Amino acid sequence: MRNLPTLLAALVVVMVVGFYMCTFQVRFTEVAIVETFGEPADEPDREPGLKFKWPWPIQTVVKFDTRIRVLEDRTEETYTADSKNIIVTTSTFWTVDDPYKFHRAFQRVEDGEKQLRDAIRSQKKAVIGRYDFANFVSTDTTERKLATMEHEMLTGIHVEGESAVQSLADTWRGNYGVAIKYFGITKLTLPTSVTQAIFESMRKTEENKAKNYEAEGQAKAKQIVSAAEEARERIMSVANRKATEIRNEGERIVSELYAKFEEHQELRIFLDKLRTVVDSLSGDTTFILDSNTPPVDLFKLDTTGQMAPANAEPAAPRMIDRVAEGS
Repeated sequence: MRNLPTLLAALVVVMVVGFYMCTFQVRFTEVAIVETFGEPADEPDREPGLKFKWPWPIQTVVKFDTRIRVLEDRTEETYTADSKNIIVTTSTFWTVDDPYKFHRAFQRVEDGEKQLRDAIRSQKKAVIGRYDFANFVSTDTTERKLATMEHEMLTGIHVEGESAVQSLADTWRGNYGVAIKYFGITKLTLPTSVTQAIFESMRKTEENKAKNYEAEGQAKAKQIVSAAEEARERIMSVANRKATEIRNEGERIVSELYAKFEEHQELRIFLDKLRTVVDSLSGDTTFILDSNTPPVDLFKLDTTGQMAPANAEPAAPRMIDRVAEGS
């Protein structure tokens, strides 16, 4: 009886160890392959929960995480088609799609990840070597072809004549059970020497564009000035022609009036005096003049009490009447 606690403790330990060796747990993010004497079961176990198995070495369990993994390749310089060095970093989102194929190809997930990184690195170098530097970095959006490069890196398809290679994604899915969910270029890095050269090239490009814009602006300005000058010449020509016509018409009318005034000198003298009086009285100046002094002699009264021009001939009023009647 003294050894009963020890026996109970040993029994509990044996039960715990046996339970541990005969069970395994599958999480909802995992898939499990049960192997019996090294031979995998017909179907992987994808249902989460507590499972039972025979203890080792009869049965063993290999589990894989089915969540999407992110693989970022190494940072290293690669040469473009025009011998410019550039650092292109890519990211690959992948997951274990077929655990049987993956388990047969690799002992560990890290081994598969390493081989996938090497395959992407090789494919990346091959694609980058077919494109010029301007296809990576350029102010002209039509020259940049990053999307095309990403597609070629992933699919591995580059047609030259009639030849093409198999898709990288299809190869890894078919041979290794790896599904590539997304692939893309995430970062472009330039060495210091290349960066300075690129900035200088971009500066010259922008300066050339500025000069072209300035030349175009000056050409358009000259066109506008030339068109304005032509319009001004046309307007001035029309205005001068109209002014000449108006001046000729005015001279004709004045000539007719002068001709009438020549026929009636008394009327012309009377109007000149009247205009002089009006102009003189338009200001604030006071004039003291003799009534016989022109042009105030207009206000001199005759013997009948009527206003008559000084020194005028007796027949002058009748002449004015005749002119008025003739008008």
